[in-house]
Formats: sequence, structure tokens, C-alpha cells
Amino acid sequence: MPGSNGAARRPLLPMHSAGPYSTYRLFEWCMATMMILIAFTLAMPGDTMERAALKPIAEMGFSEANMALVFGCAGSVRIMALFLNGYINNVRVGPRGAYARAIGAGVGCLIMGQFAMALIYDAFTVALAPSFVIPVFGTLAGFEAISVYIAVLDGVSRRSRLGKALAALEEVRG
Repeated sequence: MPGSNGAARRPLLPMHSAGPYSTYRLFEWCMATMMILIAFTLAMPGDTMERAALKPIAEMGFSEANMALVFGCAGSVRIMALFLNGYINNVRVGPRGAYARAIGAGVGCLIMGQFAMALIYDAFTVALAPSFVIPVFGTLAGFEAISVYIAVLDGVSRRSRLGKALAALEEVRG
């Protein structure tokens, strides 16, 4: 794309090492990495869920083991889907990678939303003071919802481009 002086313009961001499609998905990479790190933290010895800020979440019935499993699986699938979507040819991956990203973001949205709601409930019924972590979890849940939307749009776009390309190939093949 030529600039105002006729020279080729450099992209706004350099290409991400995971491929050209990952450059503008850094929030998804951040959340996927965070999910895996949370899983490691929960799997470490000690009772992480007994901290004051997390006590309402533990009282909802979540155990450290099942939360570590959910975070670890969702984060791993998201990282794999992000890498495959960004690096491997679109024909081989197709829209399934985008839908795996959407499911991972949906899981993250639900979990972060539950964390925020548990802390809001605790703030109004038990502690009678809000936790400063409520806006953090709420913001993460909101942006995860946006990531679901973007990933689904990406999947639909990939499916339609893939369908058109395959039809053109079949037409040429005869």
C-alpha cells in the first residue's frame, strides 16, 4: 500500500511470530496465556481459593482442581487454535480454528463473569464493600464476549471464502 510519498507504507504493527493473522489478536493471546498461568497457580500446593477475594467463588462450589482443569484445557485449546489460525494455511485449518477460539473465549467470558458476579453478590450481602477486583473481572468478561463475536465472524468469513475457493477449483477441474 503506497504512502503519501509513493513509497510502500510499513504496517502499523510488525507481524506476530505466530503468523500474519495473530497480529491483531493479542488480547486473545493474553487471555489464553492467562488461563494457563491461572491453571498452574491453582495446581500449586496450598489453598489459593481461601483468600478473601476468592472465598465467595469457592463457596459457590468451585474447587481448585476442577478450576485448574477448566482453565488449563480452555487455555491450551485457545493457544492451539490461535497458532493454527495464524500460522497454518487457511485451507488446512478452515473455520474450525475460529470456532475453537470462540468456544475458548466463551468459556473465559462465563468464568470471568461468574467471578465478577460472585464478588458483586459478596459486596452487597456479606462484606458491604466492593472489591477492587470486580472491575477487572467485569472488563475481562466484556472483552471476552467481544472476542467470541470476532472469532465467530472470522469463522463465517473463512467458511464463505473457503466455499467460494473450493467451488472455483471444482469448476476449473471440470
